[in-house]
Amino acid sequence: MQSNKYFGSFYPVESSIHKLNPVMKFICLFLFLIPIIGSMSLKLHVVILFFILMMMYSSNVPLRFYFDMLYGLRYIYIIILFALASKGLTLEEALVIIMKVSSVIEYLTLIFYTTAPSELKYGIEKTLTPFNLFNFNLGRLSNIIVGIIRFFPLLFTTEYSVLKNASERGLDYFHSDIIARINVLLSSFKNTLRLTLEKIKKEKFASELRMYKITKFRTNLRTNNVGFLDLLIAVVHIVFIASYVIEVGII
Repeated sequence: MQSNKYFGSFYPVESSIHKLNPVMKFICLFLFLIPIIGSMSLKLHVVILFFILMMMYSSNVPLRFYFDMLYGLRYIYIIILFALASKGLTLEEALVIIMKVSSVIEYLTLIFYTTAPSELKYGIEKTLTPFNLFNFNLGRLSNIIVGIIRFFPLLFTTEYSVLKNASERGLDYFHSDIIARINVLLSSFKNTLRLTLEKIKKEKFASELRMYKITKFRTNLRTNNVGFLDLLIAVVHIVFIASYVIEVGII
């Protein structure tokens, strides 16, 4: 369980990454997924991972917060490794796939830590606008997407608080065997879910206090300008795509 109260959610601190345009963050995310999904070049994925680490360092968010996310998924990595071994993949191919998964997780975590919920909604609305061929209510859609994004970090952090308090009443999760831990998790899940939903409602109420209406496009008092750093990071992503194109021999 995660004790970090900012686990997967906005970390309020000043940094160059926090100041990036939220729309450009999502555009860069889409550009980032092209070489990540398609390329099997170990060298390219090492460079991409190094670039993500540089952005993580520049975000002024404690690095242990990012690594907590990977540590929390350690059992999933073990399952992936066994699955890859059963398929007869080489060590290099398995390493590339692990790096793919790690890069996507850390990139998404970087966006969540450096983008306020209101900015996430704004970025989603504006990014999806050109693709809104069926005139969906993007305000409501972005609200749902951010709600889903916020739900799981809140669930994990709330679960930790519940388990910590339960241990004081004799239901010790932290010093038990695997069977006892499963029993404690099952017995506390109902209370955890209730508390998490209450927190979601409070966040929704906070949006209403800001006079945000899901039936209209989001407006901000702060102007979300596209700066030099936004363009520079976008160019780096395009270079990654070009490297992938050269790798597969399209040009």
